[in-house]
Amino acid sequence: MPIAQECPQDLAPYLAVSSIINWTHPAVLAQARALAAGLTDEEAIARACFEFVRDDIRHSLDAQANPVTCTASEVLAHRIGYCYGKSHLLAALLRANGLPTA
Repeated sequence: MPIAQECPQDLAPYLAVSSIINWTHPAVLAQARALAAGLTDEEAIARACFEFVRDDIRHSLDAQANPVTCTASEVLAHRIGYCYGKSHLLAALLRANGLPTA
């Protein structure tokens, strides 16, 4: 599946890059590609992204650690985030793989 494939206009906001869901950041984009490598099914790609964030990114409160991260690239770089930060990374990984995400 191509990264950020063309989509109907009404889905464009759900694939957009922002300062928080910064899926075009080189590290985020590389992680998204690595997670999707060899997968062709959208459900499998979504599962791989979800499981990566769930299993490989620590929750700040559970870990009782800093820094407080927000953007997808910060969460990925530090491998830690509160729920909102982890959701930003998940949205970025999905969007980078062409999966519209709110």
